[in-house]
Amino acid sequence: MPKAFTHDHQRLSNGMEELWDANADRYKCCCRLIHVTRASLYIAYIQMLVTSAFTIFFSYYYVQAIKGHLSAEHWINQLGERYITSLLFAVSLQLMLGAMVIHGVHTERRAFLLPFIVFAFIAIVFGFTQIAGDFFRFVYLPSAHSTYDNNQFFSHVIGTMVHLWCVSIVWRCYGFLGDKKVARQIGEQLSATRVAFHYADIPYGYVAMPQPPPYAETVISADKQPVTVS
Repeated sequence: MPKAFTHDHQRLSNGMEELWDANADRYKCCCRLIHVTRASLYIAYIQMLVTSAFTIFFSYYYVQAIKGHLSAEHWINQLGERYITSLLFAVSLQLMLGAMVIHGVHTERRAFLLPFIVFAFIAIVFGFTQIAGDFFRFVYLPSAHSTYDNNQFFSHVIGTMVHLWCVSIVWRCYGFLGDKKVARQIGEQLSATRVAFHYADIPYGYVAMPQPPPYAETVISADKQPVTVS
């Protein structure tokens, strides 16, 4: 790396630190222990890991069902073709959203975080709708399967709260990347201004110039008499 570029980059980084603190508490989560960028990466990695594990699990039983190694009463044989197609689309979408979050954080391009935020927000809306429906059935339509209804209700509550927390973290990461971009632009402008008004150093160092003599000694001296007009 050239020395001049390193000096300019260091000066730009110092200018950003003077204007903006990237490690401020508002950019941290989990009791201010983890930065929102790292937390967003963890969320994306976990989402891709869980989705990949589910894909492998589902693909195994799906292949076994196609080969006829499973009974007709098996749960995968009860799924329709349209349901399986929708499930595969949802799995592919989850993998793509996680990959976009990872790419957006590493490249500091926050636009790649928007698809995750939008789809997670839609999932949260559906989650609250499902919770409201479960609560209505639990209160006004009591059934014999109360244990199953309770488990379903609490699973929907936990899943929705997890989605809400994840989207809040990614949204804060989105704001952090935006603030960092603005701070970098201001730092570049300040750096360019400093370069424009920077004067080269004197080759031989600073040389003290002699001070001029006092005004009285220069203008009014003993050998200088006022001009008289005869």
